[in-house]
Amino acid sequence: MDALEKRLRDELLRDLNVKLLETAKWSLPIQVIDIEYETVKRTKMDILMKMLLVAFRTSQFSSSEELSDMLVVEPLFIEDIIERLDRAGMITKSGGAYSLTETGRQQLESGMYIQPPEKDETTVHYSPSHGRFLAGELTDGAGETYRLVKDFRKLNEFTDDEWREALDQLDIAYTEGNVQLVVQAITAVNELEQNSVPCIEFRLHQTADNSLYARVWNTMTGEWDETLENEIMEKELAEWRENYLDK
Repeated sequence: MDALEKRLRDELLRDLNVKLLETAKWSLPIQVIDIEYETVKRTKMDILMKMLLVAFRTSQFSSSEELSDMLVVEPLFIEDIIERLDRAGMITKSGGAYSLTETGRQQLESGMYIQPPEKDETTVHYSPSHGRFLAGELTDGAGETYRLVKDFRKLNEFTDDEWREALDQLDIAYTEGNVQLVVQAITAVNELEQNSVPCIEFRLHQTADNSLYARVWNTMTGEWDETLENEIMEKELAEWRENYLDK
């Protein structure tokens, strides 16, 4: 931390009109939350899958061998696709013959194959002081707690959209070529622990215009934190003037 503080201080003082008044180190409280969710992968339907679905929609087929003979495709390929279609709830077998379900008909019309949902979970970090989730590497904070800290939120106060925004920061959903992965549902949320992030606060005086301002380095995000800087200046600037300038 000492090396980081020195590097940041040197960066700030490159401007010869800037004077460092004081440095403070404190910890920003963070809520660590586990999100359980379901994802669904969508892919553009290939020609063979379309052909099978059309066959099941228009004719009565009871075995992969019949389809293999008609399409001139190895039975193993046919069996693999039939198994995938069955798992996705797109086909059903009744009276010895395959037929499309409503899901199968919808996906055939859209040309997209939607795979069965998969369960997953991940950990996210919410900062009450920012009113949002922060992305970055969490390291344990030490020392005093941020003096302007806000109360932690209860999990039932979060909306589904907020949980999805937290997952978006982690790039859970994506689109690559013909493949799209989407978060279908948030299934559970659990608070794991309360943690904190080390921050370094610099109180500065710009002598050129006699102004005071704060810079705060957030070690989790690895960047200057304008949200915290603005909050500190809004709440404490008048006091700073008395302490640093009106003496």
